[in-house]
This record gives sequence, C-alpha cells and structure tokens, in this order.
Amino acid sequence: VKWMSAAFRGAPQVDGTVGGGGYVAALHAFLVTGFGSAQALSVTVSNGVGTAVFPASTVFEPYSVVLIEGATTPASLNGEARVLSQAGSTITFETDAPDGTATGTITFKYAPAGWERVFSETNKAVFRSLDPQSPRFCIRVDDTGGVSARVRGYESMSSIDVGTGPFPTDAQINGGGWFNKSLNANATKVSYYICADSRIFLSAISAGVPSSASYTTAPVRGFGDLVTLNPSGDAFAVVLSCTSVEATSSNSYYSYGTFNLASNSPHGLYSARDPAGAGGARLVENKPYVGIAGSVSGADATLGVFPSSIDGELKYSRRYVCATDNSTPRANIPGILHIPQSTVLGSAKIAHGDFVMGSGELSGRVLLAIAASTTVAGIGPAGISLIDIYGPWR
Repeated sequence: VKWMSAAFRGAPQVDGTVGGGGYVAALHAFLVTGFGSAQALSVTVSNGVGTAVFPASTVFEPYSVVLIEGATTPASLNGEARVLSQAGSTITFETDAPDGTATGTITFKYAPAGWERVFSETNKAVFRSLDPQSPRFCIRVDDTGGVSARVRGYESMSSIDVGTGPFPTDAQINGGGWFNKSLNANATKVSYYICADSRIFLSAISAGVPSSASYTTAPVRGFGDLVTLNPSGDAFAVVLSCTSVEATSSNSYYSYGTFNLASNSPHGLYSARDPAGAGGARLVENKPYVGIAGSVSGADATLGVFPSSIDGELKYSRRYVCATDNSTPRANIPGILHIPQSTVLGSAKIAHGDFVMGSGELSGRVLLAIAASTTVAGIGPAGISLIDIYGPWR
C-alpha cells in the first residue's frame, strides 16, 4: 500500500483553478511515475534497517514507501522500502540487504502505486491498474473545469473520450460524476491524501480548507477493485465513488457517495455491473459491519464512547458494498475502517492527519485519520474515519 499527502516534498498542488487544478498531475505522480527523486549522500545497512542521508531540506515522510535505484553493491538494496523514521535529512527504512555501506549513484523517490496512464490530453487522463489479477477497468479524469474534476469508470476505452461499459451512465449522472476539489475556483491549494494498492485508489480532499483551515472534512472517494466475497469471483465488483454535483459551501451532497459514508441517497457508489454480470452500471450502497449505516465514523455510539470505558481501546469495523435493495455483503472496501464509537474527534484525542497504531488483526499496521462528516463542506468535521496505510488490503 502506498500513500501520499499534499505536504509531501514534490507533491503536485491541487486547487480549484479553471483549466487545470493539478488533480490529474497528482494522480499521475502517485499512481504511475512516483515523484520527489533525490540522490543520497550515503546509505548504510545494519540489522535489517537502512539509513540514508540526503542534502539539507530533503525529506521522505515516515511510513511512506520509497523506490531505491542505482545501488551497485549490494544490488538487493534496490526496490521498494517502507520508511521507518525521519530526522532532519536522514531517514531509516526497512531492507533485506546485507549489512554494510552501499555504493553507486543511489536515488530515492516516492514509489508509484503500480498503475498506468493509458490515454492523456492536457489536464485529462485515463488511468488503469497494471495488476494481472485486476479486470483492468479504466477511470477517465477531466480536470479542466475548476472546483471539481469530472470522473467516470469504463470497462474498456479506445481513446481519451471513447469507451464501453460506462459507470455511471448518462442516465444516472449526465457526463459522469464529480470529485470535489475546492470551494474556490482559484489557485489556493487544498489539503489532500491519496492512498492505493495496485488495484484501487482512495482520494480524500479537504475542499473547504481554502475557506477555513478548520474545514478539514475529506470525503474518501476513488476508483478500483473491491475485495469480492464470492468464492467464484466477481469480475464486475469494480466501483467508482463520485457525486452528481460540484462542491459548494452549503450543498448537502458534498459527503454523499463516498467510500467512508452511506452512499445510496441519492448519489453514490457505482459498480460496473451486478454480481451476475447483467445489465450495466449499478448504484450500490456501502455499510459498516459494525455501526449505523448512515452515521459518521467516530461519532457513531454503537460501541460507546472513545476510549472504551472497559478496555480503553479504539474500535473499528470494515465497510462493505451491497445492492441498494438489500444488505447482503457483496464485497469489502479495501483500506477503509469505520469507528463505531463517539467522541473520537479532537486534538486531545484523534485529529485529521494523525497516525493511529493498529491493534488486534491489524496489529503492526499504521492507520491514517481522516476527518469525516455527513454535512456540508463549509463547516468543520464531525468525526474521524481511518485508512490503513500499511496493508496489505487483500
């Protein structure tokens, strides 16, 4: 699992600029090429931990994944590695390379998530997973409009504008859905996180931040393959999370149709087809296994308050996708965790962007806190949801 934020060194700026607000560039850098390349001054390895020293002001964020290239000895140093810590311009990272001082012209960059950019025009692109286990459906992103990017999934595409099996269809949302980026049609940058494995990406943008630093609510949208629950497989359990309206400070659709909130009223998640492969795009719903479907993660008192009065723990639940007319789980949403406890939000407890150490079956994982709400963009958040930034998600 890879992740990035707007604060990463070299991350493209995303904003509400008409004609190109940086979102395609951010996806391209994160999914396809990687970014932030820097040459190390020295690299040493001791007991499975590498230490790399860079020129001043060159940093790689803890828990991020870097791609190491150019090591001649040991060659096994090359490849992806998880950053363990950062202090000044020095990082430590996990490695299987033998102990010693590495040689070569050794470069580090934030590693790409393993996707490809199939077609492109200025501020438009079609992205697709490279994973051989994926059905490799496409997402078309048009970031020429300003405060929102137009998005649509396709089962296949033959050019930047031509594809088959669209989801949503024009009858569902004419012209495709939206990823809301900013409340302001200008170059004021927004805060964002993007997380992915090789088959799905999750995008959390705080569109209200240009209006107020406290408007951190970041609905988690994105595109890709779910974790199917059918032992025989489900080739069409591919979903796009979008909304049918652009962001404003007051519209109530801002958080509808997200991966981390209830999504069937009236906009939402669209799967390519139903589990049998019949028909076309389907509006689907998502729910937590534990908690109230329409509640805000971190403000859902199903399991009481946080911290638990019994064991002091933070409780969380996976989320799943189902049809809109029943609650039978079809597939799990990778990476997303719902908190069925209340009083979670706050600097004294858990704030947007905090890291939470996993427990139980997620012991050893790192969870990223994302501000959540079911209300509008022009106010502060009401709760916290979580994204597992370590994985694996499958």
